[in-house]
Amino acid sequence: MLRLAAMLLVAVTLAGNPLLAPAQNRPEAQSLPQLADLPAFTVIGFSVRTTNAQEMLGTDGRIALLWGRFAHGGADAIPAIVEQGTTYAVYSNYESDETGAYDFLLGKSAQPAQSAPEGMVKLQIPAARYMVFPAAGSSPDAIKAAWLKVYEYFGRQAGAQRAFTVDFEQHSSSGTKLYIAVRQVLF
Repeated sequence: MLRLAAMLLVAVTLAGNPLLAPAQNRPEAQSLPQLADLPAFTVIGFSVRTTNAQEMLGTDGRIALLWGRFAHGGADAIPAIVEQGTTYAVYSNYESDETGAYDFLLGKSAQPAQSAPEGMVKLQIPAARYMVFPAAGSSPDAIKAAWLKVYEYFGRQAGAQRAFTVDFEQHSSSGTKLYIAVRQVLF
């Protein structure tokens, strides 16, 4: 009961003092992850199986090669695109967690009934709850820094647990965001 009274006192104090505004209203909170419930959608593109360890070596990384293929005409072969200016980098079929193997798909959202052309993969992204992390830019370094924030965030948040089902990066003209599927979020 005392704890509830103390929480109410803090809430009233914060509400009455703009300098003590809730975190989500302060400028520095703009980089904090937000919860989002998204409907299912379909992505068609090119896929490889890899690990973070393999990608970090630099010499055997498959993701950079896939981005190169995609940027040099590969994206043009994707049919029935729903969001022309948006690219999805999807992480799925996790072997375990961020230390295990996973499938990486680079593509565009497409009509659900559309089949994938030869050499491409179609993946149904399920409806799910995500923690959304903004990236500072779209460069490889900015994306890497955003993923480091993801690892740090889930490493210290006892109330938030990754689902390791399907995660994705959304690259568009409005910026880059990482969507991390969660199975439990308690604050």
